[in-house]
Amino acid sequence: MENEARAPGALAFGALLRHHRLAAGLSQEALAERARLSVDGVSALERGHRRTPQRETLALLSNALALGDEQRRAFVDAAARSRPQGGATGTAGASGSSHLPLSITSFVGRKRELDEIAALVREHRLVTLTGEGGIGKTRTALQVASAYSGMDGARFVGLAPLGDPGLVLAAIASSLAVREVPGRPLLDRLIERLRNASLLLVLDNCEHVAAQAARTAEELLAACPRLRVLATSREPLRVAGEQTYRLPSLSTPQASRSHQLRASEAAEYGAIELFVDRARAVEHRFALTDENAPLVAGLCRRLDGIPLAIELAAARANLLSLKALDEMLDDRFRLLSGGERTALPRQQTMRSAIDWSYDLLPSTEQRVFERLSAFAGGCTLATAIAVCASPDDAPVDMLDVLSSLLDKSLLTADLEGSEPRYRLLESFRQYAREKLVARSEAETIARRHALACLDLAERLERAYDPRTDDASRTGSTQTWPGDIEPELENARAAIDWALGAGEVAIATRLACAYTRTWRMNRGDAQPRRWLEAALERIDAAAEPSVAAQAWGTLSTISFGTQKVDAARRALELFEHCDEPYAKVGCLYQLSAGLLHAGRVAEAQEATETALQISKERGLRGTRRYAGALGMRGSIAARFGRVDDARQFYTQALSLMTALGDTLEATVLRHNMAELEFSAGNPERALEYAEAAALAANRVRVKRLEITARANAAAYQLTLGNVDGARSAAAQALALARGAHSMDAAIATQHLAAVAALRGESRRGARLRGYVDAWYRSEGCERDLTERRTYDILVTALRERLKEDEIEAFAAEGATLSEEQAALEALTV
Repeated sequence: MENEARAPGALAFGALLRHHRLAAGLSQEALAERARLSVDGVSALERGHRRTPQRETLALLSNALALGDEQRRAFVDAAARSRPQGGATGTAGASGSSHLPLSITSFVGRKRELDEIAALVREHRLVTLTGEGGIGKTRTALQVASAYSGMDGARFVGLAPLGDPGLVLAAIASSLAVREVPGRPLLDRLIERLRNASLLLVLDNCEHVAAQAARTAEELLAACPRLRVLATSREPLRVAGEQTYRLPSLSTPQASRSHQLRASEAAEYGAIELFVDRARAVEHRFALTDENAPLVAGLCRRLDGIPLAIELAAARANLLSLKALDEMLDDRFRLLSGGERTALPRQQTMRSAIDWSYDLLPSTEQRVFERLSAFAGGCTLATAIAVCASPDDAPVDMLDVLSSLLDKSLLTADLEGSEPRYRLLESFRQYAREKLVARSEAETIARRHALACLDLAERLERAYDPRTDDASRTGSTQTWPGDIEPELENARAAIDWALGAGEVAIATRLACAYTRTWRMNRGDAQPRRWLEAALERIDAAAEPSVAAQAWGTLSTISFGTQKVDAARRALELFEHCDEPYAKVGCLYQLSAGLLHAGRVAEAQEATETALQISKERGLRGTRRYAGALGMRGSIAARFGRVDDARQFYTQALSLMTALGDTLEATVLRHNMAELEFSAGNPERALEYAEAAALAANRVRVKRLEITARANAAAYQLTLGNVDGARSAAAQALALARGAHSMDAAIATQHLAAVAALRGESRRGARLRGYVDAWYRSEGCERDLTERRTYDILVTALRERLKEDEIEAFAAEGATLSEEQAALEALTV
């Protein structure tokens, strides 16, 4: 709200405001509360003692009164008529910001961006806001312009309707009420008007007339020293002195945090704030709650935080539930339509917004844009060349094309990794995919993409995993997760395509290649589904090596008897293939499974066979041999031969370190911690575990960090530090939850012991029942560490509950799902 003097025409606006308030059955106090305004402000507006509200206040009032489209337009018109009509003063007209278009919806979020853009406008005379369609460039520019402090304010020039670049100059002149005079160039008239003006000129939507807009801006800025230009465009104007600002998507919570987001935490995310604001505009009863906040967060993430997409989705909140909205995003261009009738056509649907950009591309860039839709997880320059450059097409400089698409805001780039990654936002990717299908290229590109994914994974595997004892071929695995992690979503898409297309061998090899990295940070469930689907379809007799590889990989993500069965199936198939390296790996998994199942003598036999094959086939300098030495150490530890175990672990650790295998070296340190714990040195074990947790965190391998923190919790329990145990186990469970079931069960058991020791006996007994049921279902036995904490748990329960009570509560716990058990454990 602005000045306190009765303004001509304000009474008409005030009367309309009062009419709508009374029709809604609201007092001034109730309206003020709903609109988040002061009661005095509402009263002054109704009595005509203040000018019309700024457009933000007008939007708040419109939303609070739940006005329909026609009512909102009438409301805005009444506000505009109440605005002072003072004549032109100075060179550019008084109150320049009053010439900016009004918006009937509120501006949400972007405080940091507004501050940064305003600073650029103060420091530079030409600033261009870039960004993809629907990102909010126009609204943001208007918000900056409305706060511009120049003496002559700001003027807005909308270039979107122009079909002819030659009309740019005329559009600017019209906004400034500059008329052509016979015999005088219009540019000279404009310069004459603006020469001494302290004005911010907003040139909106320049992309389709970029060359002419750039020339005009350059000429005006050269002749008018106090003039500033704020342009919006899907690509830079490329004028000397131009400062570009790429407007980002509205903030959304990370996927890992979304599922447990509370309503009170959601307000910090601009995308969620916008969704709630626009949903309330069509359904005033809509409220963000702890129950629906994760759904809203997921919606906003899937919409890439693009304001237009969020507004279009929220506009359906009066017709569809949040769950239905989320499901309909698979057909998002049908959902994301029906914008404001008064908006430009390309702002009424998400498809139209992207059409606008796509139609401006040359044909070569259109083809690459379409083919980039194959990359669900983005791509590097090398993979873009492999998939998007066809020998049948004219030669393409892929770097130039990607740079152009980036400049035109159709592509985003992440420059933080070892090499740049390029990605289409999801709405753009689905649009490009539709174009690819229409061109009948989808299957060809999908196959090319799958083969590129496979080639990348196998090249990295060869680089980091030499299969002979030739020391010259060693390579560090420390960067392996960082190299392959960004490709996991591409792998998912490629495997899904291959399974659907009947390309079983490709699907199987892809699943095997990506399982190791997927399970490190995302759990075993997805790779298990892939491998089981592939094994149902593959002809083992025709392709024994591929089938053996699949069974062997499945053994790496199984436990107990299931691990044993998978490893044995793989070994049977490898009997028909001369692949000693793979065979040694399967023997390692067989040994681990037998050890988990308590069949220690059989595990020892399998390990000795692996070591013998390694010696005979020249594998003594490899990771497989080091792994078998480590397994020999674990077996010695199970037999209580501590000195032998230390010796084997040390040998394995020395070889892994020489090979640069940071990951397996960390695993061995875990085992050494367990050894010291079994030998009665819990303090030393805790030192190993905490060091391993830090190392795993440094190389971003969540699985190893979970194990280290869970073990640290067990050691703390043995040392009597219940608070330390609770902290370490809760960290492990939070990381393992929903992805790593065995680790989650172990951490839950430690928290059950904490609960029993702290007097929460019923909860401890329920959690014990869940963990017991998990071990039974997986055919596993507890390792020494888990047996020790289990004994602590059982003893504490028996001190506080009767045996029949313990069994009753345990029976309840046996029915819990993993998520239910995790939620209960984390409340200990």
